[in-house]
Amino acid sequence: MKLEPLSSNGFATKITAWYALIGSLWIVLTDYLVALTLNTPEQLLQAQTLKGWGFVFVTSCGLYVLLRRGTRSLQKSYSLLETILESTTDAIFAKNLEGKYIVVNTAMAEIAGVPVQQMLGANDEELFGAEVANQLREHDRISLVSGIRQEREACLNPDYLHTNPVGDPNKAQIYLTSKDIWYDPYGTPIGVIGLSRNITEAKRAYEALAQSEERYRNLFACHPQPMWIYDQESLEFLAVNRAAIAHYGYSEAEFLSMTIEDIRPAEDVPSLLNNLQDKPSGYIASGVRRHLKKDGSVIAVDITTHDVEFEGRPAQVILANDITEQLHVQAQLERYAFTDTLTGLLNRTGFSRNLQQAITRHQHQNSPFTLLYLSLDGFTRLKFSLGHAVARQLLIEAATRLKACFPGAIAARLDDNEFALRLRHEVDSVDAVVGHLRERLSSMYHLNNHDVFSDCSIGVVRSNLDCSDAEDYLQAGDTAMYQARSALPHKYVIFSQQLRDTALNRIELDSALRRALERDEFEVYYQPFIDLSTYQCLGFEALVRWQHPQRGLVPPGEFIPLTEETGLVVPLGEWVLQRACQQLKAWQTQFQQPQLTMSVNVAALQLTQPGFLDVLDDVLRTTGIAPPCLKLEITETTLMQNTETIRCSLDHIKQRGINLSIDDFGTGYSSLSYLHLFSFTVLKLDRSFVIQLESSDKSIEIVRNIARLAQNLNLALVAEGIETQQQLALLQQLDFQEGQGYLFSHPLPPSAAKQWLQDKIQSDVLPD
Repeated sequence: MKLEPLSSNGFATKITAWYALIGSLWIVLTDYLVALTLNTPEQLLQAQTLKGWGFVFVTSCGLYVLLRRGTRSLQKSYSLLETILESTTDAIFAKNLEGKYIVVNTAMAEIAGVPVQQMLGANDEELFGAEVANQLREHDRISLVSGIRQEREACLNPDYLHTNPVGDPNKAQIYLTSKDIWYDPYGTPIGVIGLSRNITEAKRAYEALAQSEERYRNLFACHPQPMWIYDQESLEFLAVNRAAIAHYGYSEAEFLSMTIEDIRPAEDVPSLLNNLQDKPSGYIASGVRRHLKKDGSVIAVDITTHDVEFEGRPAQVILANDITEQLHVQAQLERYAFTDTLTGLLNRTGFSRNLQQAITRHQHQNSPFTLLYLSLDGFTRLKFSLGHAVARQLLIEAATRLKACFPGAIAARLDDNEFALRLRHEVDSVDAVVGHLRERLSSMYHLNNHDVFSDCSIGVVRSNLDCSDAEDYLQAGDTAMYQARSALPHKYVIFSQQLRDTALNRIELDSALRRALERDEFEVYYQPFIDLSTYQCLGFEALVRWQHPQRGLVPPGEFIPLTEETGLVVPLGEWVLQRACQQLKAWQTQFQQPQLTMSVNVAALQLTQPGFLDVLDDVLRTTGIAPPCLKLEITETTLMQNTETIRCSLDHIKQRGINLSIDDFGTGYSSLSYLHLFSFTVLKLDRSFVIQLESSDKSIEIVRNIARLAQNLNLALVAEGIETQQQLALLQQLDFQEGQGYLFSHPLPPSAAKQWLQDKIQSDVLPD
């Protein structure tokens, strides 16, 4: 749309042309009509007057139409101009040469903080104050003098303004003002026209960006880890920080004259170039690389890379973390983690990892192997008899023999005295392999001035085991090895499904055993002790029995060892002790037999429990039995475990007046030494000696010497397992005072034992 105000030359020309045309036509036409119609002078004079008034009327009407159209055009132009001025957020203004505002928009009025009408005709000093007005007038002057557009930033403090501008009222507002000369139609300057834009936020954003860039530059330069930027095309270093200079030994100038190929070992460069060639755009990489320092040393660095644009060039920024020492420490820790420190063999963790790799190879490449799982027999006995130092020497020597026996095999120490060997092939003759291994391991050991013999039990597992986990193989080997302990004479067992089923049954038995105590499935049976000279009942031995809801009565030999392995022997033993003492007190009271005694078997784990003595005191207090009426029976195998702790516990028990009986005497490793170390009051001869009395004079002499030993040590002598009259007679000849066995009675449940005791008291006769 073209703006054409009334003052324009085109509009004036148009009015003049219309006026000349109408005037000329009016004169010509009216004169012609007057001449045709009128003849007298009076008529002509009157006609001239009317003609003049008519001319005025016609020209006035034409002029009204033209002015009306011009006014409408001017209103449209002004409306469009006002819309343009008000539609922008920029401040637009025009000032005359005296500095008074002639044209302003609302945005400009908001800066001044006054209405538009009040701002028109006012000057800068009236609106902004003297200080700001001087700056604005100087800008006006430069614009008028230079004759070209002038731009200047001005900082307006909110204190100068009548109202606070948009934004933080406590911060100055920055405006970018552009001013130009205002000319009249004849080219004469009549003032200035200006446009002001609030650039406060943009300015602050730019300053923040500059500060951010400065911080990043400082972060790059001062970062404690080496960093650099290199060109992705030429691979040249473009920037490097101080840490890289210090760590790699190159100066900054040397770095900037090099490429990243120069800090990589020569053998790594081809792979470097291949990786860079295949690297997609925007790729962020990380990983361990080998770098070359100026002194020629090679270090391992963990790098992180990122694509950047540096000085208009595609580049990459690198952060390098030297992990050489960390990898060295990690390697040492890995050796510690996977190696047995005593023998130098792999430990269980390291062997499991190696075995898992072998299993995977066998599954994918059909690479068979054989696993040998072995334990040194008698190790625990040796450790507690000759000491831990000798036991450690035995383990070291056994490990040396194991490695020498099969140099190409993978050997490990899995547990205290358990070893494993993985042969890299399928064994054709297990007898030959096991025989060779046992021959080497069973040879005499010369340890700390002791000659020691130690056999081994071996479990064999073939690689065709239907398992994919190393722990399954080790469990299979452990199961086979456990069975091999009793597999004489070769002492090895090859793992099979049958063994697995046996192990599963054992697990089921273990689970049922743990629930048995809660479900009150246990029962105490009682077997009497008889005075061998008077045949009177002296007391009973408490024997625990398990009445399984499905299997019936479970033999003690099946579940007693399991309770000791699982630790269930502690709560079960406390229960038996409490129940047996209660029963003893009931019989003493009912039959008026205060001299009756009760023997209770105690396991090693019970004796080593910190609260066992408190339990014992509590049982004596709650049941009310006299301490001498209670006998605690301890087997020789129990004494072999944690000897010092058990000795201390037995001394405290003896101080309470409770009798201590060594059970199964003569079957252990060092029976005589136990008599010396521990404060026993009763010696209980194992039934194996009693059974042999009838078959050998030598057995009689052995038992006679044991009896003399007990007499010399003031120990009460008890024989167990008496089953025949001949055995009874021989024991009486050997001065045994007390005994028990099937000849007198089998172990009986409480009701039957009560009836037996009642009958015994009433009859008191020699058994048939």
